[in-house]
Amino acid sequence: MVISIDAYDHGLSSFPDSRINKGVAPDMGTYAALQYLGTLPYVDKNRIGMVGHSLGGIILQIGAMRAFTNHEKNPSIIIPKALVPTEHTFLVNKDGALVYGKYPVNVGLMFSQYDEWADNMWKVLKASDVNISKNGIAGMGFAGAEYNSYYVFGDNKKLIRDEAIAAAAAGKLRVLYQPPLIHPRAHFSRVAESYILDFFDITLKGGKEQMPATEQTWPWKEFFTGLVLVGFFLFIIPFAFLMLKIPYFKTIIKREPVAPSIMTTAKNKMIYWIIFIICLLPAPLIYNWAVGYPIAIKSMDRFVPTIFPFNSYFQLPCVNGVVLLMLIAGAILLAIFTATYFFVMKKNKVTFDNLGVKLSGADIGKTALLALIVFMATYFLLVISNFFFLSDARFWVFSIKTLTPIKFFILIKYLPFFLFFYLINILLLNSFTRMRGANEWTNIVLMIIANVGGLAVLHVLDYGWLYTTGIKLIPSAPFPPNITSALAGVLLWNLLFILPLAAISARIFFRKTGSIWLGGFVNSLIITLFAISNTVISAGLI
Repeated sequence: MVISIDAYDHGLSSFPDSRINKGVAPDMGTYAALQYLGTLPYVDKNRIGMVGHSLGGIILQIGAMRAFTNHEKNPSIIIPKALVPTEHTFLVNKDGALVYGKYPVNVGLMFSQYDEWADNMWKVLKASDVNISKNGIAGMGFAGAEYNSYYVFGDNKKLIRDEAIAAAAAGKLRVLYQPPLIHPRAHFSRVAESYILDFFDITLKGGKEQMPATEQTWPWKEFFTGLVLVGFFLFIIPFAFLMLKIPYFKTIIKREPVAPSIMTTAKNKMIYWIIFIICLLPAPLIYNWAVGYPIAIKSMDRFVPTIFPFNSYFQLPCVNGVVLLMLIAGAILLAIFTATYFFVMKKNKVTFDNLGVKLSGADIGKTALLALIVFMATYFLLVISNFFFLSDARFWVFSIKTLTPIKFFILIKYLPFFLFFYLINILLLNSFTRMRGANEWTNIVLMIIANVGGLAVLHVLDYGWLYTTGIKLIPSAPFPPNITSALAGVLLWNLLFILPLAAISARIFFRKTGSIWLGGFVNSLIITLFAISNTVISAGLI
């Protein structure tokens, strides 16, 4: 029996009752879930384990501690027998002691070797040193515990498996797992899941589980939800092209303008590549500053300041940083494009008509309507998948989910800012990045590099340094001072996924319609959906 919850503020969950403790519930619903399990007749109340990743790793410890203290007053309160916090630290009090150290509970904490949050969570520079940190000593009861080894709390003697089973029966087993992974890989790893399954085998089943911990079926779930994600994106362009066959929409199709970028002389080539490289710089240079550490969790009363803080209009802190990045980078790129147009393109006899911008007001309206139809038809695929299979479109950290009614309203509020960027984006890709006379594949590759190249270099350098030295190349964000860049680094994975797709879509739509509008509208709608459904929705104002 497994119960999986959406914590308060997250997924489809609501917020705690604001009349109780001003709406602050630090366990985020884990305590209530634990007690609910105890009401089920087929659940052994004495053999319940709790596992949670990242934020889940700390709130399960808070929920367990709440259960232990309440159990002292009321023995009917359900308490866990085993805890597996992953990619978080041990919960300690202000004196540095493990808060639940006196209670009989087995703890197998997992913190990966290259986890980005070592400094933030453990106050050590490298994740490989968490076993000698203050929190590590508090959680294990001694310093220097060997990773992936069994111990009795407070005793540095390593245990064999049979001894670990005996320690678990007494509620004293401790393990500090450390697979060679990064933070978001820990919930997408057979090795990591094997640790969890084996720990629960020892602590909840007395080591008698017949199925090996390596026998896991969850990758099949990821495979098939990944197919839904692939199908989601593959549906967009063919459906749009089918709709363009309708006479009403067919009028928006124009002849594709020739590429303004001419590469016939050495001077032209030099100018092209200088501007190309300059255009790669804004996004990586301002990324960590714009994103910061966008944590805002009302239920835990935890808010970290950012350059673009959440408010009653911009309610999603993780999205706000991306919006700020788009606004600044988009404005810079538009300024570069404008200068290039007046000082370079016009000398090559490029006119406004060559840019794919000119379209009548009526045709722009038709284009917007078509983009909305394409968006809603594609979104309907998510609805069908969720209705029949209770599944979203997901693979690893990349997901697109159906929205609650209030999140549709939030999408509408954020949409203009995505539209601003992706109209500029499709304009630059097709009227500057695209080379006249180059084959189609060359142009598509150039557009992908233009869209994501700068951020990809930032990412490779940052994580390459992490894997080499154990510390990120850019360990902290510029604002606020000394705040970790860990979350910004994790969020960047999503941009590395969506921006190449946006470049391909921008090229295909421009080639088909001869203008920036359909591709700009469709990309804006789809990527806004991706942004607001694929992030921690925890602003506290929704």
